[in-house]
Amino acid sequence: MRARPILREIEQGELWLGERRLVYTLKRSSARRTLMLKVSEGGEITVNAPLRMAWRHIEAFLNQHADWIKQRLERASRQTFCWRDGIELPYLGSLRRLSIEPAALPLVFPLADRILVGGDEGRAAVLVTDWYRSEAARFLRERLSAHVARVDYPMPRFRLTNATSRWGSLSPTGVLSLNWRLLKASEAEIDYVICHELAHMRVPNHSSRFWREVAALYPGFEAPKAKLRQNAALYFQF
Repeated sequence: MRARPILREIEQGELWLGERRLVYTLKRSSARRTLMLKVSEGGEITVNAPLRMAWRHIEAFLNQHADWIKQRLERASRQTFCWRDGIELPYLGSLRRLSIEPAALPLVFPLADRILVGGDEGRAAVLVTDWYRSEAARFLRERLSAHVARVDYPMPRFRLTNATSRWGSLSPTGVLSLNWRLLKASEAEIDYVICHELAHMRVPNHSSRFWREVAALYPGFEAPKAKLRQNAALYFQF
């Protein structure tokens, strides 16, 4: 008896991890009976699925393994991002070249076109990351205070976070958290995240009423929102 030919289809899908948009490759095959998920060392996501499996089952499978995907992407990011003299680092919406000066003091100095860090190259990652966090604490608090004063909202308690997939959140107790990696984004992107979280002070969900509140706080938010999604992989590299 002649065997039936194996039918295959390849397409692209989207996966959201918090505010982070990820693209994955979906490979369907008539020979497959189960789902399989793979994240390569370069951070490429591949899903193998039966040919006629419904999208809802594939999406449920991805959501079920969201934490595992996040862990693999973090590992891939650490492996692919190499700290060395001359690399470009995102800072407030632009790219600045990292300049390592071994003979200088182990401090970070932001210049117009570069970020200067003194000391051994092996310490650059820790020094620069700590500097980003310190600058983010100051700058994000300033932007939050400015928006609170502008829209006449009460100033919430503020906390800096190291989340690996979320830009911000508002806790049930009123603590507004912002990711320090937002310092890599443009001011427009930062302002969108802040207004997004401030809107949650009045609307806790993501209903149409919530998005009307965001639009009232920050007219034209759609463009920076899209830009933030587009640049998420760059901002989460370290």
